[in-house]
Amino acid sequence: MKIQFALCMRGLAFVLLAAVSLSGPAQNVPAGDAKPGSVQAEYQSSTVLRATTRLVVVDVVALDAKGQAVEDLGIDDFQVLEDSGQQKISSFGFQRGHTVNQTRQSLPANVVSNTPQFSGASSLNVILLDSLNAEYLSRVYGRDQLLKYLQSASSIQPTAVYALENKLRLLHDFTTDTKALLSVLEKYKPDAPTRVVDVYSAASPFSRRGDLSMNSRTLETTISALGMLAQVLASHPGRKNLIWISAAFPLTFYPETFGNATNPIDLKPEDRVAEPSRADMVTQSNMSPSAHGLENEVERVANAMMNAQVAIYPVDSTGLGQNSRANAAGTMRTLSDRTGGLTSINRNDVDLAIRTGMEDGATYYTLEYYPANKVWDGKFRSIQVKTTRPGVQLRYRQGYYAVDPGADNADKKDSDKELARNLGLAMGLDVPSSTGILFEAGVVAPTPKVHEVTVNFAIDSHSLVFERKSDGLYHASLSCAVAAYSEKGALIKKEIISRSAALKEEDFQKVTQGYFPCKRTIDLKPGRYNLTLGVVDHSSHLIGTTTAAVTVP
Repeated sequence: MKIQFALCMRGLAFVLLAAVSLSGPAQNVPAGDAKPGSVQAEYQSSTVLRATTRLVVVDVVALDAKGQAVEDLGIDDFQVLEDSGQQKISSFGFQRGHTVNQTRQSLPANVVSNTPQFSGASSLNVILLDSLNAEYLSRVYGRDQLLKYLQSASSIQPTAVYALENKLRLLHDFTTDTKALLSVLEKYKPDAPTRVVDVYSAASPFSRRGDLSMNSRTLETTISALGMLAQVLASHPGRKNLIWISAAFPLTFYPETFGNATNPIDLKPEDRVAEPSRADMVTQSNMSPSAHGLENEVERVANAMMNAQVAIYPVDSTGLGQNSRANAAGTMRTLSDRTGGLTSINRNDVDLAIRTGMEDGATYYTLEYYPANKVWDGKFRSIQVKTTRPGVQLRYRQGYYAVDPGADNADKKDSDKELARNLGLAMGLDVPSSTGILFEAGVVAPTPKVHEVTVNFAIDSHSLVFERKSDGLYHASLSCAVAAYSEKGALIKKEIISRSAALKEEDFQKVTQGYFPCKRTIDLKPGRYNLTLGVVDHSSHLIGTTTAAVTVP
């Protein structure tokens, strides 16, 4: 039996069907590591027990005929169907934007943490500035419109800004400080153009444009970036609004068997196109044949996005163009419809579209149910939500993949390889911090007597999985890692150490009331380094990362 004390990642949560009793000296747990801070004082997580049934979470935005949020619906006003079969709503809630509290306490200079910074937010906003799938003019125009919105916003829910270039790049982590976001965006310069037709097209956002042609490398980079975002966002509870500012959308989620949504979208009649076929599910653009072999990877990322409760709000950064953008419009519409977001295309007020996305996703209902169909065959299942209240329009994600929640990986060797690969990707220098495993870490610089950099991890035990085995002890297995990068961004060295525990009752109680220690040292030559610190749980495959800096004399 496994026990996991975790963040309330309800979209991934499963219910344990049997009661668990805690029983049992700590074995293979390093003792004497100095605790760098107080993880428990900063974040008190709830207990989530997992086993073999899946909880499906559906966030629903309800609007009246004027497009205003409807805030007085009850559980009896909703009906949920899965593949046309009636489902019993097991939990119901209403979320709306309210006061956001700062939760992370100040830490000593040599201590870093990846614990969430905010509590009380109804949703989190993620703005993705797409410099990969856009012409240069669109990149600059999209950034300028985002600046315009932030300059006029008096207050915002926690918002993070990313750039999609040749890889995903975090420009600023979640914050409610619009001045901080403005500062980093004013300094951010999208990649320079490879070719400008003339000075007039360079100066105007209204120049003639058509749909961009993608290639397989561009598509793979986009998929990888979305997968990384899903991993980062999965450990933040509640709804996340992904406002994707781009000129071209090279992929869409879900198979063609799915019915059209009736969501209100801002499309002109000439921009409306038919649902994409299976062959076009990955991309609407001109792609090489090899790119069409990525459907399974798209489905995997789509499933991760759904589990992370991410609604996509595509915003066309080309402004009011002269050419038809049917391909982009169709893919944008499908992305938003199927994830419960909203599309904005072919309009000049891109700043208003950004505002709409952030405000639209801040007020919503949460419906939860356990599927009546317990056959986990990996196939796509459609979700339909209805309301008995007349004149109310609903937006919600429209399906999920029925992946077996209790299935173990058949090939542990392949599983270990995938885990090592994911940890390596998560510990890239410019990769956003992951919060699947929460921890604080104290970085101890070398001294004349100690020539190595020492990192003391204090891991929140509530984010680890403990499994009770036949010996009556509670077992956990994890790895701690430190990667050192030069000031120019070159990887210098990486050190990984594995830790395991077999705990009796009294020691298990102590760990769950405190932290799990892990220590890693790394030998570096004199110089200044940027460190990436990571922890991975071998059972859940959840990852936590953060960054630090150190100077070696």
